[in-house]
Amino acid sequence: MILHLSKQLADRLKCSVSLQGMPVVQSGRLDAWSGHCFRIGRVEHVMMMNDASLYTILMPARGLTSIDSFLKAFLPKVAEVWHRFDSEFDAQNQQVIVLKRTNRSLIGSMSDAIQSAKFYHEFNLNKTYSFGPTDLEERLNMAPYKALQYSAPFELLQKLLGKS
Repeated sequence: MILHLSKQLADRLKCSVSLQGMPVVQSGRLDAWSGHCFRIGRVEHVMMMNDASLYTILMPARGLTSIDSFLKAFLPKVAEVWHRFDSEFDAQNQQVIVLKRTNRSLIGSMSDAIQSAKFYHEFNLNKTYSFGPTDLEERLNMAPYKALQYSAPFELLQKLLGKS
């Protein structure tokens, strides 16, 4: 598994880049994720976006202070997503490489997703009903992206995992 982390998230997790200056052999890999941390209101969150499908996993950043604590929270979430699509993912047996984020298109898509998350949070404050982080994650994965030729990450991940 390849993790492309922003400098802010890498600093938070106290980890360094595994292979300095080494380019990724294949861009848009299904086992590659890009990550960044940001605030929604007073709560800091970590957003991880799959490089191939732009599928988003949103996690509260509380307690994520090292790469080990992050992987203990993140890998089971990936396994849960794969399980939702009737695919296998072994969270206990993963080799992880940490690299810098370099894909500008993916960084732009993640910025759009962060702005959408902040909008949904503000919209939620003015309504009588509420939705949680799971609902927010679902909305982000149903939104079409220009980088995906206007298809939704949920649909593309389903196709990539062979479950369409």
